[in-house]
Amino acid sequence: MLAVFKRNPVALVLAILLHIGLAVFLVFEFDWGDKVKPIGGDVQVVQAELVDAAALQQAEDDKQAAEQARNKAEEDAKQQALQQRRAEEQRKLAEIEARKQREKQEAERQAAEEKKKAEEARQAEIKRQEALRIEQEAERKRQAELEARRKAEQERKAEEARLAEQKRKREEAEREAKRKAEAEAEAKRKAEAEAKAKAERERKERLAREKAEKERKAREAAEAKARADRAAREAELAAQLEAEQDASELARVAGLIKEKVERNWTRPVGTEGLKCTVSVRLGASGSVLLVNVVESSGNIAFDRSVEAAVRKADPLPMPKSERLLAEFRKGLKFIFDPSS
Repeated sequence: MLAVFKRNPVALVLAILLHIGLAVFLVFEFDWGDKVKPIGGDVQVVQAELVDAAALQQAEDDKQAAEQARNKAEEDAKQQALQQRRAEEQRKLAEIEARKQREKQEAERQAAEEKKKAEEARQAEIKRQEALRIEQEAERKRQAELEARRKAEQERKAEEARLAEQKRKREEAEREAKRKAEAEAEAKRKAEAEAKAKAERERKERLAREKAEKERKAREAAEAKARADRAAREAELAAQLEAEQDASELARVAGLIKEKVERNWTRPVGTEGLKCTVSVRLGASGSVLLVNVVESSGNIAFDRSVEAAVRKADPLPMPKSERLLAEFRKGLKFIFDPSS
């Protein structure tokens, strides 16, 4: 109803007023005709006319028909406007498509021009490369001719040098033959003199060698005895030093083990003055693999506390010496005496 009022307010107001007027006529029974007075009496007769319901319905139908016609006209106007907008959108789409087509044609034209330019540049490069190749070929032929003349000149000079060398060698051979004959004669003379001197020299050298050999053997025997004595003393000193070092290392490691075990040991009540001997099997890095009390203190609680302390001290300190490490891996035995 509100939408109808907004579209055509005047028609709606007129329809409302018409209905109000009809209602008033029906309520107050207005008489629009001439009044007829009765003859011979004072009785007033009221004349009334009924409103035709069919006429009212016809008026209402006409109003609704008019309203529908107006609504149809408005709807037709909207459809026409919509068609116009669609036609405008189609026109704009056609313009966009035409512009895309023009842009595509322009791009194809530019691509064709670029392709043409590229082809012209390629042909120009081919021509330049061909000209360069012809020029290089000419230069190569010129260099080959120069190389041929240079080689011929070198061969001529080599031939001259070869002939000169042959002449020099022939003259040198003649001089060498003469010199050799003279040398052979001199050598024969010297050989005879040297043979006598050599025999005398070899005799003296043999005597000298025999004497030197005796002296050398005596000297080597003395040096061998001295070396053996020196080696024995050095071995004894090395063994003594090694024993001292091992003892010092053992004392150091034993002290470290005792200290670490005591740090991890909790003394049981009433075990003052006790001690026991413990055997420990160690891993390569000092890890405790097995621990046993081999000489008991006489108190089980004390023995078990010592075993527990050794396990808590894992890993135990190990010596740096490979010799002692090997001994430690075989097993370790020590006396645990907290009072010492």
